[in-house]
Amino acid sequence: MSKIPNGHEVIQLFETFSPKKLALEGDKIGLQLGTLNKKVQQVMIALDVTEEVVEEAISKNVDLIIAHHPLIFRPLKHIQTDTAVGRIVETCIKHDIAIYAAHTNLDVAEGGVNDLLANALQLEQLQILSPSYTEQGKEYGLGRIGNLSTEMTLSEFADHVKVALGVNGVRVVGVLDKMIKKVAVLGGDGNKYISEAKFKGADVLVTGDLYYHVAHDALMMGLSVVDPGHHIEQIMKKGVADKLSVMISNKKWDIHVFASEPSTDPFVFM
Repeated sequence: MSKIPNGHEVIQLFETFSPKKLALEGDKIGLQLGTLNKKVQQVMIALDVTEEVVEEAISKNVDLIIAHHPLIFRPLKHIQTDTAVGRIVETCIKHDIAIYAAHTNLDVAEGGVNDLLANALQLEQLQILSPSYTEQGKEYGLGRIGNLSTEMTLSEFADHVKVALGVNGVRVVGVLDKMIKKVAVLGGDGNKYISEAKFKGADVLVTGDLYYHVAHDALMMGLSVVDPGHHIEQIMKKGVADKLSVMISNKKWDIHVFASEPSTDPFVFM
């Protein structure tokens, strides 16, 4: 007979793939709301925890949300239920929905956000862009850097990014007919990593939230940048759901894991 696990067992299994030790210092990860001391049969994987995502969770009888972006990133001084965050907290408590955050540990993890992005871009000979953790001689870190199988112009590569990552538009920094072979990619905000990408020989860095002055810095150092937005990290929803589903199937647990459907991208390309 299949077993219905409790929340602690589900998270312990998830953390064999994305352990907390991989998170950057000070990151807000782990259980953020609710309890894991209960049976869990419906697990939803989300990028962000918004009111729309919580409504979806209620409609699908979700017991546990595993999110990439923490609901509570800065300390809450109060919980007012006439605010968005307050309503989310109140609603999740009323419906016994636990929220667990896997942030930079999921960025760093093998098969996590950055590997998913690099694979979508069809990069080969992958290496770590920015090492952050070493254990028994094995290196882990943020971002990935690798090669395209065939060179293409920056303009062609920008189109490749749009198709591969499913976005309607990108911001591009650099000369459009420059040839691109070596690509660095870092999900989320990669402004701090342009020098590292250049030092490691990248022709282009794919990352989100690029600042105006950082774009100028990249131009001056001869590094092209393609910014498809922070929301490309949504690739983790299906990636994590598929990975965790296989792990659960091997355990023969009676539990359903699925990706949240609503887009949580706050931007619209006009």
